[in-house]
Amino acid sequence: MKRSAAITLNANMTPMIDVTFLLIVFFVVVSQIVDRDVVPLDLPAPENAQAMVSVVDHKLVINVVPLSDGSVAKIVVGDRTFGTNEMARLSSVVAQGLAKSASEVHLRADRSTEYQYIHQVIEAVRSVGGDPQLHLVVDMDLKP
Repeated sequence: MKRSAAITLNANMTPMIDVTFLLIVFFVVVSQIVDRDVVPLDLPAPENAQAMVSVVDHKLVINVVPLSDGSVAKIVVGDRTFGTNEMARLSSVVAQGLAKSASEVHLRADRSTEYQYIHQVIEAVRSVGGDPQLHLVVDMDLKP
């Protein structure tokens, strides 16, 4: 009497699980990088402006988030938030960013924000010293 041996097939799922986890980590990291500097603002759209599109990879983005009355709710730089009374702290963060890898500072402010608050941020950037390149971000319709 012959016994028939049972054949079992085993699939090694380890490589597939590894690739899946790597894809999950990749998408989490990319989504955090893309969303970090973006705060929804109604940027000004000047007429007859001479503007350029920045191609610098390492930039420090300052977002001035408005309230409905034209004052400022907060100032956001990356994952840090500042009040209008924390310009010295903002200057310190800008100095650290420029010392690390940033070569430009991009200032984004809503069109409804009063200029006095934007001027405070500009002065905070200027107080860093070393003549940092400060760019005001505007909404440009780049249609041909």
